[in-house]
Amino acid sequence: MTELHAADIIVFLGYVAALLAIGLWAGRKTSGEAAGFFLTSKSLPWYAIGPAIIAAGISSEQFLGTVGFAYDNGLAVANWEWLNGPAILILTFIFVPFYIRRKVVTMPQFLEMRFDGRVRSLFAVITLLTYIFINLAGVIYSGGFALNVIFGIDLYAAMWGMTVLGGLFVIYGGMESVAWTNVFQAVLLLGSGLLVFFLGLFEVPGGWDEIIGEGTRGHLVLPADHPVLPGTGLLVLALSTNVWFFCSNQMINQAVLGAKNEWHARLGVLLAGFLGILIAFADTFPGMIAFALNPNLATADSAYPYVVGRLVPIGLRGIVFAGLTGAILSTIEALGNASSTIFTMDIYKRHLRPAAEDKELIRAGRIVSAVVLIVGALWAPTVMSFGHIFSYFQEGWAFIAIPIAVIFVLGVLWRRVTTTAALWTLLLSFPMLVLPYLLRALEVKMNVFNVAGFVLIFTLLFTVVLSLVTREKHPEGKEKFIWRPSMARLTWDPRIGELPWYRKLSFWTMVLVSMYVFIYATLW
Repeated sequence: MTELHAADIIVFLGYVAALLAIGLWAGRKTSGEAAGFFLTSKSLPWYAIGPAIIAAGISSEQFLGTVGFAYDNGLAVANWEWLNGPAILILTFIFVPFYIRRKVVTMPQFLEMRFDGRVRSLFAVITLLTYIFINLAGVIYSGGFALNVIFGIDLYAAMWGMTVLGGLFVIYGGMESVAWTNVFQAVLLLGSGLLVFFLGLFEVPGGWDEIIGEGTRGHLVLPADHPVLPGTGLLVLALSTNVWFFCSNQMINQAVLGAKNEWHARLGVLLAGFLGILIAFADTFPGMIAFALNPNLATADSAYPYVVGRLVPIGLRGIVFAGLTGAILSTIEALGNASSTIFTMDIYKRHLRPAAEDKELIRAGRIVSAVVLIVGALWAPTVMSFGHIFSYFQEGWAFIAIPIAVIFVLGVLWRRVTTTAALWTLLLSFPMLVLPYLLRALEVKMNVFNVAGFVLIFTLLFTVVLSLVTREKHPEGKEKFIWRPSMARLTWDPRIGELPWYRKLSFWTMVLVSMYVFIYATLW
């Protein structure tokens, strides 16, 4: 347990006060319209979108699970941040043009535009199940566990406390509160993680070289037969899990859909790519630092509490505590808001109350937010059966992501994908939900990410063959949802005018790609 002093508590209370002030201020801006409550009134600038994406995607599993995984396995764990590059570019240049130009509100709605209402409803159910039983449960448990291990707070009190506090912002202010509190929390969690990194850089004898380590611990790309992190499995991560997470995930794209315009949406996504490079230094390198300082910790998941207690001085621990709490809250808020948006707009309004007015939709969304958060908290203790917190998320996502990523990407790149193929491919998501548990029960020896690679190949072939067998006449208007290279260019917007070079997407894309190339060329 890390001891907190009066100065740390004062800093943490200041964080809570600032968070409440931002959430209440932003929530007051929410309009009485349902679209405004769930997505903001199309008001988010790029500098809010990028941090909101990062905050939604980073939680206590990074500050505890990823650190612990990096303690055991070294630099290759940074691929979970740095292999996001391809997915970021796919979202920026392929999917954002569809989402903004077609005024998409939810990801299931986009699938209806491309296929039909049955696909929309099925994907809405799959998304809600994934959010509740994988994402929310994992975040709530790992958050409570982190606060329990690091600061001695009772596990269940921490779990329910975070659930209630995060739920307040979702229920009160909707996406407006979620987005702006997440911007604040992204800065805080990134700053607190980098603080640990820089303190460790000076504390470890030998500095950078000692932290990187030797052998497989010091490389990003490992052999295909590596028992934990095979290079082939990480390729699957880049092509399916990351594409699903960024391109088809309501939780991530909620801020993108609330952008002022397409330029702000795309630049915000690219900003998230730049911030993602820094995230590895905040959540992977602390585990490597802990290993360099003490390779004999009792458990890997105690690595983050160890480095905080060893490196962070009194007074600054309050910042780390606030950053950790912010990481938990930001993801709980994003998941709660995304779940209520999908249920209200894709299920409640379409199937239960088609004539519902905006006030009723907002009320339904608030009720659903509360129910989803409660169910997620009740399911959270099951995470303990996976040992590594990191494993719970990655094994769950590795399989559920595959059919979704295949349908989204093939659906916009290949006009021959049929509605029947989309439906049956998405139905594969249900066995995918239980596959991680089945692999453990059967004691399968093959690395789980390599198994996911075979599942990806099967799913691609399944979708292609079924599309060829079930030829369907595309209804009029569906051609608008097949991507063309010309869509990568911004549409002319007189409110923006001609952009100078430093505001052009092409410039920042080249900078981002160059940074990723440099990282992999240097640390390969």
